[in-house]
Amino acid sequence: MYLSKLEIFGFKSFANRTQINFTKGITGIVGPNGCGKTNIVDAIRWCLGEQKSSTLRSDKMENVIFNGTKLKKSMGMSEVSLTMVNDEGLLPTEYSEVTITRRIFRSGESEYLLNKNLCRLKDITNLFMDTGMGTNAYSVIELKMIETILSSKADERRRMFEEAAGVNKYKLRRRLALKKLDEVKSDLTRVNDIVSEVEKQVRSLERQAKKADKYNQIQSVLREKELDWAEREYALSNANILRFTSQIEGFKTKKNIIDFEIRKTENDLIEFRNKISEVDSELSSKRLEISNETNLLHSVKQKISVSEERLKSLTTNIERYKQELEELRLQNDEIDETILENKSKIETLNRSNSEIEEKLSESESHVTELKVEVEEKQKNLRSYNEVVIEIYKKEESKKTSLANAQLSLQKNDEQISLLNKKIQNLTNNIAKTVGYLENLENEKTALSKSLEESEAKFVSKQKEKESLEKKLGKLKENELDQKSAIGNLKNKIDFLQTLITNLEGISKGSKVLLDSRGWTDKDKNIFADVGSSQEKYRFAVEASLKNVLNNLLIENIDDLNKAVEYLNRNNLGKASFYLLNNEPDTNTISSKLSNYIINRKRKKIAREASFINWTSLLVETEDKWKPYFDKVLSNKAVVSDLKTALLLSKKYPEFSYATLNGDIVEKGGIIEAGSEPKLDDTLFGRKQLVENLKNEIPVLEQKLKEIQAEIDSTERAISSIDLKVISEEGKMLINDINNIEKQLNQFEFEKNKSTEEIDKTQDQIKEFAGESNRLNNLIEILTKEIAIVEEEKSTADKKHNELETYLRSSEEKLAHSVQNQNQYRLELERINGQIQNSDNSIERAEKTRENVSATIDKRITQIDSTKTEIEEIKTSLTEMQRELDEINGRRNVLIQQENEIEEKLKELKTEASKYESAVTEMRNERQELSDSIHEIDIKLNELRIRLEGLKDHIREEYNLELELKEFTDLDEFNFSDTKSEIENLKSQLKNLGPINLLAYSEYEEEKERMDFLHKQRDDLIDSEKDLVKTIHDINETAQEKFKETFEEIRANFVKIFRTLFDPGDEADLVIDENEDPLESKIEIIAKPKGKRPTSIELLSGGEKTLTATALLFAIYLVKPSPFCILDEVDAPLDDANIDRFTKLIKEFSSKTQFIIVTHNKRTMESAENMYGVTMQEEGVSKLAAVQFNEDLPVN
Repeated sequence: MYLSKLEIFGFKSFANRTQINFTKGITGIVGPNGCGKTNIVDAIRWCLGEQKSSTLRSDKMENVIFNGTKLKKSMGMSEVSLTMVNDEGLLPTEYSEVTITRRIFRSGESEYLLNKNLCRLKDITNLFMDTGMGTNAYSVIELKMIETILSSKADERRRMFEEAAGVNKYKLRRRLALKKLDEVKSDLTRVNDIVSEVEKQVRSLERQAKKADKYNQIQSVLREKELDWAEREYALSNANILRFTSQIEGFKTKKNIIDFEIRKTENDLIEFRNKISEVDSELSSKRLEISNETNLLHSVKQKISVSEERLKSLTTNIERYKQELEELRLQNDEIDETILENKSKIETLNRSNSEIEEKLSESESHVTELKVEVEEKQKNLRSYNEVVIEIYKKEESKKTSLANAQLSLQKNDEQISLLNKKIQNLTNNIAKTVGYLENLENEKTALSKSLEESEAKFVSKQKEKESLEKKLGKLKENELDQKSAIGNLKNKIDFLQTLITNLEGISKGSKVLLDSRGWTDKDKNIFADVGSSQEKYRFAVEASLKNVLNNLLIENIDDLNKAVEYLNRNNLGKASFYLLNNEPDTNTISSKLSNYIINRKRKKIAREASFINWTSLLVETEDKWKPYFDKVLSNKAVVSDLKTALLLSKKYPEFSYATLNGDIVEKGGIIEAGSEPKLDDTLFGRKQLVENLKNEIPVLEQKLKEIQAEIDSTERAISSIDLKVISEEGKMLINDINNIEKQLNQFEFEKNKSTEEIDKTQDQIKEFAGESNRLNNLIEILTKEIAIVEEEKSTADKKHNELETYLRSSEEKLAHSVQNQNQYRLELERINGQIQNSDNSIERAEKTRENVSATIDKRITQIDSTKTEIEEIKTSLTEMQRELDEINGRRNVLIQQENEIEEKLKELKTEASKYESAVTEMRNERQELSDSIHEIDIKLNELRIRLEGLKDHIREEYNLELELKEFTDLDEFNFSDTKSEIENLKSQLKNLGPINLLAYSEYEEEKERMDFLHKQRDDLIDSEKDLVKTIHDINETAQEKFKETFEEIRANFVKIFRTLFDPGDEADLVIDENEDPLESKIEIIAKPKGKRPTSIELLSGGEKTLTATALLFAIYLVKPSPFCILDEVDAPLDDANIDRFTKLIKEFSSKTQFIIVTHNKRTMESAENMYGVTMQEEGVSKLAAVQFNEDLPVN
């Protein structure tokens, strides 16, 4: 078996699809640093299932995908395919060529393929388990692994030994068994917990059942007593109801008599109340008259009081008036003195006034002259001002016109800008609307398409559902077929196992010798048991070996003699033997000549078209048996059919020919042919056939699981197809399309409206543009006119300033004269003011005197009128006093009449109260009767309710209707004691607590469940014991195999180490005997050239490499890997050590294929084939092949 081909595409630096073809022997891979040599090793390791990205020199697995260069884009996928020739059947598969493919995508998804069929990583791992290949095996060795193998960390080293010993499958089985043991323990714990809970439940239900029994007993007694008490209570209550009904009737009769008397007395009382009402009305009338007289009396008294107060006030006023008259007369005298003083002051002021008036007259003449002069100048200035103002107005008018024109132009431009923006907005709106229309059209198209798709989907899903249902039917048929096939296969295995156990088909003598240990203690084998072949060659090999299949394989003459003696001694018949170490001498000239002739004929036969192979090459067996098969099957060939066999036997009669159907033409003309034998009838490779059939069962079971999974998937797919949902989706899509059509119409209308608005706006822009042209011309004209006016304004301003200067000089003179004039006037005004003040003072004094005189006259008149009013009030008081006396007389008479009426009313009320008392007494007696009736009625209702309650209670509790019975001992019956007994029984029931009346049935169910759980627990305990025993057996087997392999590797290591170093150098492998060999630490002892290092890590790099190489090839001697990849492991070695290294590799290359990545020229020389890795394009690796072996294909 060897690695034949490697295909790389998109892995690391291999961007292009690259194919590397390998042959047996040594292949070298060379190239400069960084060109991608090690990427080839990584590709092989990755394809074999490596999961650690760090081992592949990446931080994450996606980084193995080609990441691109300056000239090449990155790739989305990486793929590596590894093809191996499985000609020796090392891999557990029937294929002679196995291709493993691994892919990874940027999304992180991975795929594994085995011969182009999708598979799992587990399938790849299982394929290489215990073959020396795989990610954790010793088929790929890097330089850094040398340090790892020789380091103090023994895990990597021990894994290599485990791979060589083939104990990985045992460790896997142990791991699975331990996992199952943990599950069993977990299940046992869970079952124990459940059993504990169920046992508690059973005990609880048992107690509940006993309690329910006691409850039923008490309930029975209670029922009897309660029914008896209820019937008696029912009878007694009915008697009481009759008695109470009779009492109520008697009370109602008495009550009716009293009601009649009450009505009669109330009629008499009503007559008295009418009389009282009349007298009371008369009394109210008298009281009203008294009230009126009293009010009149109070009114007169009030008037008298007011008149008396007025009289006092008038007397006080006369005194006050007299005092005022004295004060007014004194004020008159003071006023006369003031008038005289002011008249004297006026005469003095008139004289000063005349003098100032003369000075004022002179000043006024001078001011008049100056005013004429100023007015003339002002007139001139005003005249010129009009000219200047006219110029200013003209300028202002022009500037205003210009500003208005500019403002109008600006507004015009702004309006045009706004209109352009409006057009832009409208255009944008139209564009948006067009966009919306396009989107809606697209959406409508998409929805229409979706509708079509939905309708198609509905039809498709309908068909798909029908198809899935048909598929489901076929899958279920396949499931039945698969189950049947598995059952048939298991029956076949059992049948073959029985044949093997019973040694069926083996001759009697051979069977006796195989079963007996009486003639030898050695292992006993026959040809049929030590070899096998592929299924398609089994009949041919069986036919070729037919004569020796039963032959016992005997190592020497002594064993042969013992066997024959044993048969003779026990009279067991004869047996066939094959003496192993009985080779004839092949060194004679005749033998050599015969072999030469035979070999020439063998080559000719091999070139025949129908030749398949030499039979010896089709036998699969251990190396120690192979020479004997070669000898027995020498000159025997396998051809396609009997016709070919007959033709070849004529041409080359020295050979025998077997066909694939089991027909054989022996040399010498013996022919055995006919129908194809059954596999069960074959003897050769029967044990291997059983193993092969056993290996088929997991495949079939896996296929069954896949079919069942597909059934589940198909059922889920059928259930997931909801035609109703798809139909509803179609309706929703139709509704959406209708809505979109409405929106389309709306947007089309808005687009047309915007287009019309744009046309109108463009017309407005044209009008504003024409107006802007007119305004620009006007602004140009106004600007020129303003320049002319500004020159006129400058000249006028200069002349205006001169006139203003002349005017200011004259105005200053006039102002000075006017100031003097004003001073005179102010003085004159001051004197005139003083004169006026004095005149005013005289005038005010005279007016005051007149007022005082008038006031004196008025006060005299007031005194006379007040005296007259006093006399009138006194006369009125006398008259009001007389009226007061008359009112008091009338009021006293009315009060006497009121008292008489009150006395009469009192007598009537006294008589009426007697009648009211009688009515009250009768009503009280009537109320007492009503109360008695009510009380008895309540008792009666209580009795009835109690009876209904009693009946309901008995009906609910016992499902019985109470009936009225006659009892003679009701009076003697003790109701209270019986009730106490009933309550006591109920209390006992209550004290029992909650009662589970279904406890009996639940107890039986739980008891049955408990027994079942006990059985399950026992089964789990037995399973636990079996698993512990299985683990123990696995440990023993694995440890034994590991120890045997370790000892072989140890011996090989010492031998190879001394070959690589010196014969006297010390080397050894040590394992800790006190620990489990499978977990113990393996120490490497290496002391070359008389060195005594305390640790192997103290060795040089070259020594370490050779030591690791010695260990690696020591393992290969025990269990060689089909191929070995060495990545620059020779780097630390010098030339002498390189020679030893390459020599060792050449020795092993006959059995193991070597692929070496190297920089060393001597290593390159040892290679039979060479690949060079270059990087012509930066970042992209490329291969170049050198052929040292003419059979090497190059791609």
